[in-house]
Formats: sequence, structure tokens, C-alpha cells
Amino acid sequence: MKVLKVASLLILLLSGCSSDYQKPVALPEEPFLVIAHRGASAYAPAHTFPSYELAIDMGAHYIELDLHRTKDGKLVVLHNDSIELNGSELEIDEITSDTLGAFKPADEFNQPTNEFASQRFSSLRVPSLEQVLREFGDQTNYYIEIKSPDRYPGIEQQLIDQLAGHDLLNREDSIPKVIIQSFSSDSLKKVHELSPETPLIQLYSFKKKANLSSSKLKQVTHYASGIGVNATAVTEQLVDAVHQAGLAIHPFTVNEREQFSSLFSMGIDGVFTDKPDLILQLLNQDPEGD
Repeated sequence: MKVLKVASLLILLLSGCSSDYQKPVALPEEPFLVIAHRGASAYAPAHTFPSYELAIDMGAHYIELDLHRTKDGKLVVLHNDSIELNGSELEIDEITSDTLGAFKPADEFNQPTNEFASQRFSSLRVPSLEQVLREFGDQTNYYIEIKSPDRYPGIEQQLIDQLAGHDLLNREDSIPKVIIQSFSSDSLKKVHELSPETPLIQLYSFKKKANLSSSKLKQVTHYASGIGVNATAVTEQLVDAVHQAGLAIHPFTVNEREQFSSLFSMGIDGVFTDKPDLILQLLNQDPEGD
């Protein structure tokens, strides 16, 4: 009798656990997603309002945001986990947002060899996530990368709270208003628990051709809707395996016609690009044609 009671208790506990789990949402098969890598960053400084505005005007489906957190707890949008300021290299998590405000992201962009350099970019500063969401609201879609989450305990909850505060989650749009990506599976699993309706992308980077086993991809399906892989590592075999697992694949970063044509012919589902205008132009033509 005791054995039966224990067994019944275990069944109840297991059933309770399984009922709490929600399978990741599937990304829609259409349209092919054009993701503006740090905005239209070929034409304006990355992760700045002009870069995002250009990407939106060009018709990109998503603008990409890379997230870090300052010492005083603000989520900020920039790629690197450190900046060079007054001859010193400063880690983002060790400086306040006020200190970060002295950094000029346009300095790297405004090189003499860059035909798109402009002094009008000189006054730009690193935006906070709140500033970006307040500026663009629901007029665009957001593809957000959580950078170095181990350095920012609780960043997942903070991000979800801010997105929810702008009514960007749990919506019924033709394509998801928000997609979240990370190289950290642990971070993505936390996000999935917090917001199971939000599509997640597991990032990978390979020095050679990508090699992901079916068992590895199956593990990804427990919390994510797709994967992101550096474009040079993508093969037709990988794309087929990803699709067989029920996942989407979004390579990064593609700015050349020939590379895009090759990847598109493999059946990828979307692409990161610094030149959304180019990719959209190619999509409106035959990407494999002349």
C-alpha cells in the first residue's frame, strides 16, 4: 500500500511538472526575415537611432539590439562588453550609465575611408533599451541578443519586465514582435520559463563548417524556436537537419549578393545583414538569377 501511495505521488508530481512546461512557439514560415544587424549599420553607426531609423525605412522586418547592463543597473544597447574612453578600456558592467554617456559610438564609424561617415553622427550616444523602446514602440520588431548574461545576474527578468511594460509580449501579430537570442543556453532557458510565448534563438559560432548533431538540435527544441549561425559555417546539410528538427535558421552576417544567393538556395529562413536594402532588393528579384 505504501508503495502504491509513493508511486501515485510521483505520478502527480511528474504530471504537475509537465503541465507547467510549454513547448517553444514555432516561427512562421513566411516571410523570409530580413534582420537589420545593429540596424542598417553599413550606413550609420551601429546601435544608434539613425541606424535603426534607416533599417525601418528600408523595410527590415527586425532591428537587432545587443544588450549589456551598466553598474547602476541600466540595460544599454551596444555590441562590445567594454569601451575605450580617455585612453582606458572600461567594462560596461563596471561603469555607470553617466560614464557611458561620454562615449561616442560614431568615432569608429566616422573613418576617412568610410563613404557614409558624417559629422552629424558625432553627437550620438549609446542608447538605453528604454530609450529605444520608447522611440520606436511597436512600429518595428525587435531581435534582441542578451550578451554575456553570466555577468548580469537577473538580466532575463529585467528584459522581460521592460518588454512587457511596453506591451511588446504575448501579442497576436503576423510575425513575433520580439525574438530573443543568446549564445548562452542557460540564459535562454530562463527566458523561456519567464515568457514561453516569446521565440528564442540559440546562437552558435564555428571556425569551420557547422556540425550540430540531431540529438543536440533536439535539445535546442526544448527551449528555442531556431538557431543563429555564422554564415560562413552554414551548409545545406545543416539547414536540412535544422528544419527536420522543426527549427528555423538565421545566419549572420550577410552583405554580399553571392553569399546571400548561396545561403538562400540552401533554404535558410532569414538573415542578418548590415545592408537590409540590398537583401530586400535581392528578395524582390530572383536571388539566384543574374
